[in-house]
Amino acid sequence: MALVDYSSSSSASTESLHQQPPAKRRKAGDSETSTLGRPSSLTVKADGQDGKPTSRSVMPPLPSTFHDLYASTVRQSVVDDPSLHHGRKRQTPHIVGNWPSHLYIEWNLTSPEYDMLVKLVQDIETELQGKVKLHNFLTSDLGSPLPLHISLSRPLSLTTANKDAFLEKASGAIQAGAVAPFAVTPRTLAWYKSPDSDRIFLIIRVASSRDLPGGKDAGGALNPELVALLRRCNGVASQFGQPPLYKHHEDDGSSGDEAVGVAFHVSIGWTFDVPGEEMSLRAIKVLKRSKYAEVRKWEIDVSAVKAKIGNSVHHIPLGRAGKGRIAGRPEAPDYF
Repeated sequence: MALVDYSSSSSASTESLHQQPPAKRRKAGDSETSTLGRPSSLTVKADGQDGKPTSRSVMPPLPSTFHDLYASTVRQSVVDDPSLHHGRKRQTPHIVGNWPSHLYIEWNLTSPEYDMLVKLVQDIETELQGKVKLHNFLTSDLGSPLPLHISLSRPLSLTTANKDAFLEKASGAIQAGAVAPFAVTPRTLAWYKSPDSDRIFLIIRVASSRDLPGGKDAGGALNPELVALLRRCNGVASQFGQPPLYKHHEDDGSSGDEAVGVAFHVSIGWTFDVPGEEMSLRAIKVLKRSKYAEVRKWEIDVSAVKAKIGNSVHHIPLGRAGKGRIAGRPEAPDYF
């Protein structure tokens, strides 16, 4: 007995469906059609070295905001529990109703870049001889690659009442600035003791492409574009009672821009242990090995600033070059 008693019209249409010819099976070696006769992927024909056409897959690039959709981690506890985070404690204690926030530049690694940095960290761990427990920022607990970043603010804590106003002012300050898209390059390894944390970070210092030999402004203040962005981000943070980033660099007796310019970096690892001086020097010299020469030639494109407020990430594009808009060299009065 049938489970469903179809009407005569339904039965007729069902029979016509059953009478359709079966799908053709894919022939051996046919990489362009699937078992249902549909293209299996977008392909482009090109002439190979032997003059015969070859096929290669072409995928459209992801939009720059795609990664923002997956920037949040799973909340494991509603209270600060260092045991869930390798002993780490919040730099800014969580207050119910407040929104932990951060302004930064994101660097999404390509597969070759990720593989190279993983090898770099492994070589550094070899130099540490197991005497220092080094945690890396390259890979998640699930084994997937993570984006890195260059900070443009300290950890911030915004109230529900002012978080939207903060985002509006930060967006306005960044987009009204004279900083056009630019690029920075990894330069040297260093150990960095954060004034906000009891951790020691393994960092890669970055330099603007304009600062490198042959660059347009070689010999000037280091990282002028990043310094210009930092001024604007710090100005907005101060308006909301938040501490500025790298203020201690300006207070050490050096020229403000010169002192701050050397501070920008990408963190690739951290530890609670203090490496001995000799071991520390050996570790940071690893990047100078010839096998990592390519790393020092990479260019990290900077076309936007990210504003993370709670679990939401907002994309703030930089301005475009034009009259009165020279990367890192504001010609108009500061926004704030």
